[in-house]
Amino acid sequence: MSPYVPGMQQVATGIEPIDRREGFLVGAVVGAALAAATAGCPDAAAVQAVLVDGDVAPLAQIPGRRRGSTALADELLVELTGGGVDLHRLAGRWVAWHEQDGLESDALLAAALDHLREFDAPVTTLRSGSVAALAAALPAALAGGSPRGMVAGAFHIARLLDPAETTALAAVAVVIAAAAFLEGRRDFIADVVAALRANDAPGELVDAMRTIPRDPRAPPPLPRGDTPDPVAAATWLLWGAYHRPRGADALRELALCGGIAPTVGAVAGALFGARDGISGWPAAWLAGEDVVSRRALAMRLG
Repeated sequence: MSPYVPGMQQVATGIEPIDRREGFLVGAVVGAALAAATAGCPDAAAVQAVLVDGDVAPLAQIPGRRRGSTALADELLVELTGGGVDLHRLAGRWVAWHEQDGLESDALLAAALDHLREFDAPVTTLRSGSVAALAAALPAALAGGSPRGMVAGAFHIARLLDPAETTALAAVAVVIAAAAFLEGRRDFIADVVAALRANDAPGELVDAMRTIPRDPRAPPPLPRGDTPDPVAAATWLLWGAYHRPRGADALRELALCGGIAPTVGAVAGALFGARDGISGWPAAWLAGEDVVSRRALAMRLG
């Protein structure tokens, strides 16, 4: 992976760095839980049937279990806070979670983890791109102080779950956007495009990122289903992070749409939480044990 130089976009004020980190970490579990509440709803009537007092509520955490949309990131966070990421050890952590829990593990993620378990090596083919790679690599954004290492780390972490370079580069784009938000910078497009070009990304991916700012009234198609295309998902997620002014409203609408994978919800929640903090989010969204543990981690990170 080639290095890139972060841009000098205007820094947003009013939110402390620790609040952005808390929003990033907590937002992922909240976004995943909101999406999980309606992920299995095929239509508006099914969504209405699961609302609580007319509003969407996060699907409660099952005691002793962890969603795949955030469990993979949890294991990367353990590596990051332990002094350094060892990819082989990280893969072993993922496999252990898969064997012992595996909650909400989609078919592509299960195939990748089964291959890691059986052959002690990343999968070489998948029937389609795995959006789980985006969520798994997301904590690499916390290493934004070392852009070269952050980009290379996100790329190689994503490829543990999906052999396609395009998926790994989509993960890089999401991680760079999150890192910009953690630094208080709202405009991440220049950084993303520079990194993609430096690493010979396909023209279609670069163009998808470049066109995000053009029309706030024309969102990309919703990435519906358990295993949406990761490039399409990344484009939709970054369009929302760029244009939607209120993260809580965007997350609520995501859940009300129904049929959105918790993995996509996790990335959306992390991006909005890093950008805006979570002080304005409904208290009912912030009551779970996973929220408490992520908040405690944000405090330890300082």
